[in-house]
This record gives sequence, C-alpha cells and structure tokens, in this order.
Amino acid sequence: MTSARSLCLALGLLAASGCAFASSEGGWGEGWGDWSYKQKNELPDTPLSRAAKAVKNRPIAGGWTFSLGGSAQQRFQKLDNRRDFNEARNDEDVSLLSRTRLNAEFKYGKMVKVFVEAQDAWEFWRDRLPGTNPNENALDLYQAYVEIGLIPDIVDKPSLVLKLGRQELVLGHRHLFSENDWLNLGQSYDLARVTWRPDGFDIDAFAGWPVVQDHRNLDHTGSHDNLAGVNVKALGIPHGHTVEGTIAYKWNDKINYVGERGIRDGVQLWTLAGRADGRFFKNWDYETELALQTGERGTDNVYAWGGFAQVGYTWKMGWWRTLRLAAQYSRESGDKDPRDGISNTFDPLFGDQFRFHSKLLAAGPKNLEDIAARLTAKVWKGGTLEIDYHLFRLDKATDAFYQSNGRPLRRSVTGRGGREAGREFDVQATHAFNENLSISGGVFLFDPGRLFEETGTRAHDNATSFFFMVRTNF
Repeated sequence: MTSARSLCLALGLLAASGCAFASSEGGWGEGWGDWSYKQKNELPDTPLSRAAKAVKNRPIAGGWTFSLGGSAQQRFQKLDNRRDFNEARNDEDVSLLSRTRLNAEFKYGKMVKVFVEAQDAWEFWRDRLPGTNPNENALDLYQAYVEIGLIPDIVDKPSLVLKLGRQELVLGHRHLFSENDWLNLGQSYDLARVTWRPDGFDIDAFAGWPVVQDHRNLDHTGSHDNLAGVNVKALGIPHGHTVEGTIAYKWNDKINYVGERGIRDGVQLWTLAGRADGRFFKNWDYETELALQTGERGTDNVYAWGGFAQVGYTWKMGWWRTLRLAAQYSRESGDKDPRDGISNTFDPLFGDQFRFHSKLLAAGPKNLEDIAARLTAKVWKGGTLEIDYHLFRLDKATDAFYQSNGRPLRRSVTGRGGREAGREFDVQATHAFNENLSISGGVFLFDPGRLFEETGTRAHDNATSFFFMVRTNF
C-alpha cells in the first residue's frame, strides 16, 4: 500500500468512526491517551454509534461470534532544535504522523478468543534523513493471538488463561513493560503467556521476543532480545491499594555488546521489581516502584537500580470538575566508573517512553534523577488540562544523558560537564467528544543545562515541540 493510499484509508476511518460505539477503560488522570469517562451516562449517543453495534458480537454459527474494530490517529507535530539544540542551524521538522489499525475478533463464549489486528503507519512531509524512519511501517500484522480459557471459575469465567501469538504486553503502570502507544508504531511482542487467577491474586507468566517493525519487510524478531518473567498482583486489598511484584529475565546470546574491558559478548539481565499504589486520607494518592538489576553485559557485571515515587492530592469541585496536584521523584542508576568492568547503568526494559519523563522524548530512565511537579485538571466537561515541570540531573556525571529510546544524547567521560542536564515544561489539553473521538494539543519545551554547554557541539538552545492530534476508534 502506498503512503497516499494509507493516508486516504486513515482519513476514511477517521470520518467513519468519529462517533462510533466502543468500550474504553481508564480515567482522566492516567495520561494523554486515557480520555474516556468513567460514568456511562456522560457520553452522548449518536446514529453512527448505534449503527456501529451491527459489527459487534455478531453470531456466526455453533456459538461463535464475530466483531470488527479499528482506530485512526493523526498527529501533526512541529519539532525545533530537537536534533542538535542549535538555533543557528536549520533543525525544524514539520510532519504528520498517521497510524491506522483494523482488527477482527472471533469469540466462543468466555473461553476462546481469536484476535487479529493490522497496522499501517506513516510520517508525511518529514525531512528525509539517512537510515530508516522510526515512525513508518507499511501495512503489517501488529497483533495476532489466540486466547484459551482452561479452567472456569464459579461464575464461568476462566481462572486459567493461555494466550499465544503476537500481542501487546502491559504490566503495572508501564514502567518496565508497555505498549508505547505514543510512538507511531507502538510495541508488540511474540509471546506465550499464561494468566492464573486464584482467589486474591493475579499471576501472569510470559516468555517470548519483542517484535522489530520493518518498514520494507515483514515484521520480525531480529533484535535477538529474549524475555521471560512472572508478575504477581495481590487483589482485594482494603481501600483500593494495589501491590505487585515482577521478576524478569532479558537475554541476548548474540556476541554484540562491547563491555568496559573491550571484550564483545552477549547480555544476561535479571530484574526484580515491586510496586504499590492506592489512596489514603480520602483525597491523597500515591504510587511507588523499586527495581533492582543484576547479571552481565558482555563481560561486565551488572549492579543497577531504579526507583519511582509520586504523591498527589485531588480536589473535587462538583460531579465532573477535579484538580490534582502531584509531586514526583524518580532516579535510575548510572555507571560510576567506565573502566572498572562493573556496569551500573539501569535498563528500563520496554517501559513507556512518553508517560513519565520528557514528552519531547529527550530524557529516558537511565542515569537520570528527575524531580517533577504535575497538575491535572478537568476544567470543562470532556476536557483535561495537564501541566508538567521536570528538573533533570544525571545520577553519575561520568555516564551519559540518555534519550527515551535508550541511546546516549550527551556524555562527559571525565565528568567535567557536571550533573545538570536541563529542565522541561510540558502543557497539553485533551477534549473527548465521546468514547470514540478526541482531539488534543500541546507544547513541550526542553531547556538544556550545563552538560550541553560542556559536551558535543556545546550548543544548548531550547528544543520545542508543538502537536495537534485527532484520535478515533470504533
């Protein structure tokens, strides 16, 4: 499919599904993409939303049902100075990121489900740079899995579920495993996954590979990364608290990592993480997570850690108006000595690149200390305003400042650049017309710190981003 046809398909889906019916989860305070309402009666019904029910849960034969669904996301964005942080050079990207997904679902009662989803993603008008565009992937298979319930519980829902095939993987609050929905391509995995739900617990075991999306060829698992893990979540804790733990193993047997001693070898990494969240004193809420890592990178021993904590207070000013203020602190370890054969740089695995730190994707959770303040307000019916401020410092001055994709952006091996990496100010607003149509826009600004003045080209001008986005689904 050509890029022109892809844009036409996306615009057609946008027009057809703008007011269509679907179910959606999440609340106003969970992030840019969670624009659904929690109260069903708030959403207006339309002739198109009623008509869309004709393709949902349609009986076929022998107890099987069939559903069609899809989504379209069109994001116009303007980036300035994001590549080199130098206003003297022409470094302005203006583009339209277009993503279209279509899916089909076959179900047999509550015990069997087959799900297939195709994705077509493009970026229009962007400057063509050397290499492949990370925002483009021609029509390909994004998800394709079968889900089988093995043991029905007392209300005939499966308490043991086997899920095989290409699928998204989201655990906890997306610190370590996420679908990375802000990225134009998202993230899926080829996995075997077993979920067991004994009384009071949700136990999830998985093993497989992340999918590498290839613009010109079929998507594959060519990164040679492998992953396996178990997540245990405690349910039914009083006052809505959640406690869960994760143990994950990531390895790559290909000899492609050069350690501090200059020896090339594979990677074996164990991660043990625990998290908790909930509410207290009626209006207060909290979230905390701690991850410890050990193993080997090349011939280097790994000892790393990462921590996240947030506390917030919510004012309710009527049945739909709310205001939440939150303070956030996170820190991920960096390497204190690049020559001692011990690697202390934290690996965030496959966590959400957009949700926690830089919305410009300039700062990622490696060798990073982030002190943040956040405001989220539901100031009009259907509307959400979010304002974030981040102060970035390096954990270790001798390690790099890493981007959200894990690649180094600036590095001072001697530590002369200091720890001050910069500040970011993000503002975004979202309006949900109904569960199936939303618009959002925002401005993000990154102000580089002393590290940028002392390293690389020594350019340290502000980087900015403006975006406007329309999302639809049915």
